[in-house]
Amino acid sequence: MKEGSSLPVLARELYRQANSKRDLLVPASNLTVQSNGHTDLIAGETYAVNDIAHSQLAEYLGIPKPYYDRMRCATENVRVPVFDEKCGCPSDNPLFDVSVNALLRAKGDDCRLVRTLDNKARAFLSDSYSVDLDNFDVFQVAAKVIEEQGLGPENVVSAEITERKLYVKVISPKLQATIQPDNVRSGGMLKEPQVIQAGFILTNSEVGLGSLSVQQTVMKLMCTNLWIKEDAYKQRHIGKTLESDDVGTIYRSDTRIADAKARLLKIRDHVESALNEHQFLALAQKMQETAHIRLEGSIEKVVDNSAKRFGLIQSEKEDVLRNLIEGADLTAWGLTNAITQTAQGVKSYDRATELEAIGGKFFTMPSSELREIVTAN
Repeated sequence: MKEGSSLPVLARELYRQANSKRDLLVPASNLTVQSNGHTDLIAGETYAVNDIAHSQLAEYLGIPKPYYDRMRCATENVRVPVFDEKCGCPSDNPLFDVSVNALLRAKGDDCRLVRTLDNKARAFLSDSYSVDLDNFDVFQVAAKVIEEQGLGPENVVSAEITERKLYVKVISPKLQATIQPDNVRSGGMLKEPQVIQAGFILTNSEVGLGSLSVQQTVMKLMCTNLWIKEDAYKQRHIGKTLESDDVGTIYRSDTRIADAKARLLKIRDHVESALNEHQFLALAQKMQETAHIRLEGSIEKVVDNSAKRFGLIQSEKEDVLRNLIEGADLTAWGLTNAITQTAQGVKSYDRATELEAIGGKFFTMPSSELREIVTAN
């Protein structure tokens, strides 16, 4: 499990963001981009555009992302003459600006939600995207639910806020089981039993990159490997169409906010489900079963199968192979441990969490698919 921020640090940053962010509802034709070493979005005020908003803008305008990126990176070299009405003469403008602005104008009065933070445009979304399921609201409910479960800050084993998502990972020592590895070390000595505990991960995105979700997790105490179960409770960020004043400031809606609060309160039910003893023991049994499924043939080929199946990049594949060899557990259990151990070393918290979810797939996929992965043909 990748280490994140402490709970007090996370709370302070979420509070800061909640008071610093600004949402604007703007007709597409009133938006323009301007390149000057980087891309600015002009929506009344000027905001630097981050990579997430760039991807969403490209999708909205129907521009293939590779071509969009090539234009964006060539603003100094690829320019076209455009008649400037202010000076009454032609001027050279980046192809990127000309193309994007023309397509924005063609969208007319179609309103877009521009989410900003710290003078950056961080998301470019539809006008039905809910702004009432935001990170600080989710965090406040999560804190109450953690307390209701008899847990405390010390049970939040990792938490983080990235440009993409909020993550809160909680483990309960009340639910514990033991996995007995099936293999033996060189010399004939059995590997030690491995204690696991149950928990949950709560994730949320303010920028359109995922629903509000609660998923069951399991952590191995020996090395703090974390697995995330594939099944999840989700609340999509789709609500009533937003309305704004003349400068794009979104009106407060009591009905809309009440609906969001009702959806937030459902977190309680799904945390209780994730911490249900019966469900945890059933998952622990699935994990134990993988300890009896041996890797067949070349382990390099098995790791290659895994990399193709789960989209691992070359460096991740190499780390998984090294972790598998060093762990000396040539079973499906050893392989999923090697993947979740790799998660601890990647730089991106987002990617680390994705790898933990990949590890969790081993316990929910059909046995035929698992056999294909662990067999080197």
